Amino acid sequence: MVISEKKLYNYYLEDDNIAITRIRNKYEKKRRIKGSSKIKCILFVLVLFMLGLSVLFQYSRINAVNKEIIALENDLKEIQMINDSKEGQILSSLDLNYIETYAKDTLGMVSPENEQYTYMAINQGYKTASIDKSTETASNAESKLVSWIVNLIN
Repeated sequence: MVISEKKLYNYYLEDDNIAITRIRNKYEKKRRIKGSSKIKCILFVLVLFMLGLSVLFQYSRINAVNKEIIALENDLKEIQMINDSKEGQILSSLDLNYIETYAKDTLGMVSPENEQYTYMAINQGYKTASIDKSTETASNAESKLVSWIVNLIN
């Protein structure tokens, strides 16, 4: 007789009810899930579902804010371009000859005559508080010099 030889049995489960119930109980215990563990599984799935929904909601909000930022940046660029063009128009319209002719022709500006000019020599304000007669004559000489230079320029 060989020890490692497996014995061959011709065993039918149909005849043995005890063996059938043992096998059935063994497999049914593995398949059955307790009621509390079913609830835990359902709650776990629901929590995962809610987390997924919250991630999708946050992503949609971020996407909407990004679209709004892009639209506002485009508006800002457009407004800056309009501002630059208006600034160019203003700079080009600051032609002093045009302003003078418009003032004379349309608004009736009259050029002043020589008698209407008043020349003033402006001294430094902090030194004029204590004026002596000697400084007064010096300032008169300076004012005459300044007025003579202004007349030469005109």
